[in-house]
Amino acid sequence: MTETLIRIRMYRPGFGDCFLVSFGPRASAKHVLIDFGAHMHGEIGTMDAIMDDIELVTHKKLALIVATHAHRDHISGFGKFRDRFAKFEIAEIWLPWTDDPKDALARKLRRKQNSLADRLDSHLRLKVKNVESDPKYAAAMQALSNLRGNEPATAALADGFGTPAEVKYFGGGDTAKHAGGIKGLTAQFLGPPRDKSFLSRMNPPPHQRFMTSESDDVAIVHPFPHWEMTVAEAKAIADQPIVPPPEQKVMLKIAEAPAGRLALVLDSARNNTSLVILFRYQGKTLLFPGDAQWGNWQSWIGSDDAGDLLKEIDFFKVAHHGSDNATPVDVVNKLKETDLACMVSTQVLPYPTIPRMPLIDELNKRSKGKIVVRSDWIPWEDERVPEAPPKPKLPKGFKSGNVWIEYSL
Repeated sequence: MTETLIRIRMYRPGFGDCFLVSFGPRASAKHVLIDFGAHMHGEIGTMDAIMDDIELVTHKKLALIVATHAHRDHISGFGKFRDRFAKFEIAEIWLPWTDDPKDALARKLRRKQNSLADRLDSHLRLKVKNVESDPKYAAAMQALSNLRGNEPATAALADGFGTPAEVKYFGGGDTAKHAGGIKGLTAQFLGPPRDKSFLSRMNPPPHQRFMTSESDDVAIVHPFPHWEMTVAEAKAIADQPIVPPPEQKVMLKIAEAPAGRLALVLDSARNNTSLVILFRYQGKTLLFPGDAQWGNWQSWIGSDDAGDLLKEIDFFKVAHHGSDNATPVDVVNKLKETDLACMVSTQVLPYPTIPRMPLIDELNKRSKGKIVVRSDWIPWEDERVPEAPPKPKLPKGFKSGNVWIEYSL
């Protein structure tokens, strides 16, 4: 009997991403950890159990760590467990070019995003004393919280956890042979784009979104309809930082969105810096697109070879937890029509409109066993999380554990 050569283990950190991909025979497998984090308002208490399992499976040896982008729901575990990762043998760590401290444009983009996020947070908090408790503000504040407080994780990754790991930065158009030192494993980077104009394009046009009708957009979370502070109110608080009118215009230009949605727009801009990686190994192809949104996809899906690339994919990690604005219609339509394995790391806490079921339903038509396998099918008791959707029988090639579901090619 031929031994399985690729195993993809999806963990359930809550609202977040964590995948462990093992290449080669089980006894001598090389391991790649792709993201490890949970949203501040979507963590469910599984992080320690996940870390325990990663140590057990890998014997504290990782050929490669990939941090697709600097959002808490993708990297917080690297900060939380920095001391434990420091005891690992790690060959390489991959980050997007937008995190490269030696890249002048990357530094400029990070400063601008961080400044805008801080000012917007101050702006909202001045209006009411406890904005998190106001449904009008909840989505906006949750989006801002996902951008903030990531310094322990980003510092640990950039430093290689104090190990001899080689830290590398990649962007669209790059390639890597023998990724992480794994013989025969190649990586093609489709994103993030190096053209900054793509990074600000968050929401796809209606014909690229999975909605049941053109008017279905009303079900999607919109944090607040307009600026909640007048100029007169702002002037009354002389000692507090606010967003002045000239900077509002700058923010609008950068965001390409109404001012009232800037918190989610800033959150989306970080998503657009996601590494989008096409792994190839032993004749199989795996696509890990992080949380890529419209601009990231748009930068390459119109290329001459995009259709051929998408048709060869055997495994697809559904982007951005299955949200409506993260996987364009054109991408799904170009995927192979049978025997495609799809996994989505998702749950309805803290965003009730995620995952987007029209997207999941369309992917189900192409998926192995007609199922997009979801991380929230992994049972976990947490009173904050609404009851999970019914878990069907896992198709052939999948099995589950205490905090994971694994697929074998």
